[in-house]
Amino acid sequence: MTKSLILKILKYVISLLLGIIIIYFLFRNQDPVKLIEEAQKVEVQWVIWSMIFGAFAYVIRGLRWIILIKALGYSSSKINSIAAVSIGYFTNLFIPRAGEISRCTSLYQAEKVPVDKLFGTILMERIIDFIALISLLLLTLIIKFDDIITFYNKLQEQQTDNTEEVNNILLLGILTLAALLCYLIFKWLEKSKFYALISSFIQGFKAGFKSINDIENKKLFWGYTLAIWVMYFLMTYVCFFSMNETAGLSISDGIFLLVLGGVGMVIPTPGGIGSYHAIVMIGLSVLGVGTIYLGENGDPTNPALIFPTIVHVAQTLVAIIMGSLGLLILFLSKKKSNVSS
Repeated sequence: MTKSLILKILKYVISLLLGIIIIYFLFRNQDPVKLIEEAQKVEVQWVIWSMIFGAFAYVIRGLRWIILIKALGYSSSKINSIAAVSIGYFTNLFIPRAGEISRCTSLYQAEKVPVDKLFGTILMERIIDFIALISLLLLTLIIKFDDIITFYNKLQEQQTDNTEEVNNILLLGILTLAALLCYLIFKWLEKSKFYALISSFIQGFKAGFKSINDIENKKLFWGYTLAIWVMYFLMTYVCFFSMNETAGLSISDGIFLLVLGGVGMVIPTPGGIGSYHAIVMIGLSVLGVGTIYLGENGDPTNPALIFPTIVHVAQTLVAIIMGSLGLLILFLSKKKSNVSS
């Protein structure tokens, strides 16, 4: 086993442990029986709609990617592009931030589009997503300013002995990841072909990044971008109606939780495990759903904890289903290509 593989495994284990630790502190005072009883009261049809909207987000992102790929002078079938996107999300469930790599390599195997240029298009997508999230955050600051202040105060109130312990563990995990990253960079610098490799990828990044200037149908591209975020919003919003405690929440509340959930998913835990649950739970408590207790008197049926669990499980199932279909589609596509050649 090489040092590189050991470091990748160690990085993943630390990321997974981080998510497990957060989940442990969230659920340790909850009564499992009562949690299951409350979860069984959820109206499943709304959860299914959430999954449908989540799947549509994959499809639209795949269609939008084709526009960027075409601007580079390459082509990809719609089904292969959507399949590669789905594989990327599927990979992120297990290895944080590895989805971009699997997404590019899987499409390269099917369509022979250079990986470095595909990375450039994904970098462009990430910048657009970041701008969209910041824009929603600014919108949330305008329409939910009082709730933002309350959210901040809630975080301050949670600085008990228990949360300080969590913070120390989180800090340790972050420092460990930083140390691993520094070690990887040092090892890369030792390789003779490092600069040539980086130079090649930088050129690919530039080409992919500039692809947005060369797209033929900019209106369709930005229309897809808007549709993706509408799907993300609906994924959360329709789940409001699955529980009596959240059924009365508004559209602005949905935007508020969408932003918080987006921040939670950025934290490097596999598939947002733990981080998504924690931040959305606190956000719901701000909106008056449930009460957060991290001490001895924890509420065993806290709906503010059940809600993000339902949403997260639903979207995890979407990633598994779509990713599995994506793997099958690209496998058959590659096999067909080999036969025809």
